[in-house]
Amino acid sequence: MSFDELFEKMRKRIKELIDEFEEEIRELEPMWTADGVLEPLVSIGRYPDKYVVVIDLPYADFDTLSLSIKDHLLIIECALKREIMFERWGAYREIKFKRYHTAIRLPLDVDVENIRIEKDTARRMLRLIIPRIRIE
Repeated sequence: MSFDELFEKMRKRIKELIDEFEEEIRELEPMWTADGVLEPLVSIGRYPDKYVVVIDLPYADFDTLSLSIKDHLLIIECALKREIMFERWGAYREIKFKRYHTAIRLPLDVDVENIRIEKDTARRMLRLIIPRIRIE
């Protein structure tokens, strides 16, 4: 195989990889909406006896915090202490963020009746400790 053939083969493969990457990016759901709703960053740790869900809520007004669970879907909503404005955000010229909203699908082995909520008001973080139950 000549250098030109090898180079052309590599160029085609790189283009395929870039096309695949762009397609995956298009399929991702954005973490914000044009009407000012942000999805907070969420981390879920699984342990033998519990799940620990950590939610990052910068600028959150914890007085407006709402947590609800329906059919193993944990819904978190919270207003921001003040509007946060970004200019030239993606395809939009200006966006004003006003609140957080997210829905987290919980595993079937959670004890939703005994969730413990820890608020770190200084760092604006929520920590949910959710006991696991044994499913027979």
